[in-house]
Formats: sequence, C-alpha cells, structure tokens
Amino acid sequence: MLYDICGLKVSYEAKYQQTIIRSEKYISCDQNQTPDIVIDITEERIDNYISVYPNISRSLAEYVIIGAVFYEKILDFNAFLLHSSAIEVDGKAYLFTADSGTGKSTHTSLWREYFGDRATMINDDKPVIRMIDNKLYACGTPFSGKHDINKNILIPIQGICYLNRGLENKIEKMNSRDALIVIMNQTLRVDDKLKMLNLFDMLDEVLCNVNVYKLYCNISKEAVETAYNGMKGDSN
Repeated sequence: MLYDICGLKVSYEAKYQQTIIRSEKYISCDQNQTPDIVIDITEERIDNYISVYPNISRSLAEYVIIGAVFYEKILDFNAFLLHSSAIEVDGKAYLFTADSGTGKSTHTSLWREYFGDRATMINDDKPVIRMIDNKLYACGTPFSGKHDINKNILIPIQGICYLNRGLENKIEKMNSRDALIVIMNQTLRVDDKLKMLNLFDMLDEVLCNVNVYKLYCNISKEAVETAYNGMKGDSN
C-alpha cells in the first residue's frame, strides 16, 4: 500500500489492525507511483520485538516498528522526528517539546479550547520537521502516540517551545546552544553515520531559521496567551 506522508510516497503493507486503521487517512490516491520510502517488516522482526516487550500486542508491535523505521528513513529526505505536540493556528505551526510527563498534550489541548476552529492538531506526539523548497514545515504522520491525534497536513513552522511547569507564565527565547541540546534530547539518533550527518544538517537549518523558546507555564488560558503572544510576533 502506498501512503502520502510528509510530502513523500511511503510504501508498507500493514497486516494488523492498529497500523491499518491509523494509516487510513494517509492512503495515496495514486497507488501506481514510485515510493520514496519502502518499509518492509517481517513477522520475525515482530517476534523479536515481542520477546523484548512481552506485554505488547502483535498489532501494536507492528505499528511501533513501522513508525521507528519510518522515522529513521526520513532522515534521508531533509527531515527528522521531534518528540513534541504540534498544533496549527492561523496557518502557522507551533511545536511544544518537553520531557515525558511535563504536559505537552495538556498544553496544546488548552490551545484547542482557546482558539477553537482556528486551531488544528498536526501531531500530538511525533511530528516530523521537514525542509521543502528551503522552507521548514511541521508534518503530520500516522505515528502519533496512544491518543492517535494527527492530521495529514504540512504547516510552515512559526516556533518551537521547550515546555516547563511553573507557577507563573513566562516565555523567553533560547540561545542556539541550549536549543540544540533540547532538540537533540527529543529526536531520534541512529547508528548510521550518513543519517546522523543529515540530522545535523537539518538541526543547523532549524536553529538558523526557527526561533526556539523556553516556556514556564501553569494550566490556564493565560499560559496559552503567554506562549502564543511570545511566539507569533517574531520573524525568524
């Protein structure tokens, strides 16, 4: 089966329900095109994964493995995974990354409440950042964590924000060194040297073209206002 993901043609044959259902909205209208990425997952690989994680279902194992392979292969296409919650407001993408359990999804859910129809979730857990025609986009993928909140869209990036819990709401721009550390901690690192060079090239593009912020916030509409007002007005 051929899928349209991140502006690329991606081929894989899902056998189990989780991958099949979550991939439906990415099915390509033209199944005869040549794929950019081919993912071939064997039953033996699923067996090996389950041997390490015995409590996982076969359906979930396939979904996780295909996602992992996709995020590795996309490094060859001016793209990389950023573990974050990405939301679009008024045609611009805002990505919120943080350590697990900090509240990325909670924060973007507040954005959806605040902005209503003006806001669309791109991917609630594992969006892709990709450069197309010298412009950086946040891209939806079928691989988006347990809640499966994503949309097959590519949205120009306005800003990336490192989320921290705080009693008061405040936002500040990060310097390139600190921003690099944050992004490196929230992306996929692989053993392939060429793919890692591709990743470093993309990180350089991001740091040169996108502002990265640190946000301290509580769970309130004022947190949304602080984040949005701090990020929307800057030119990259």
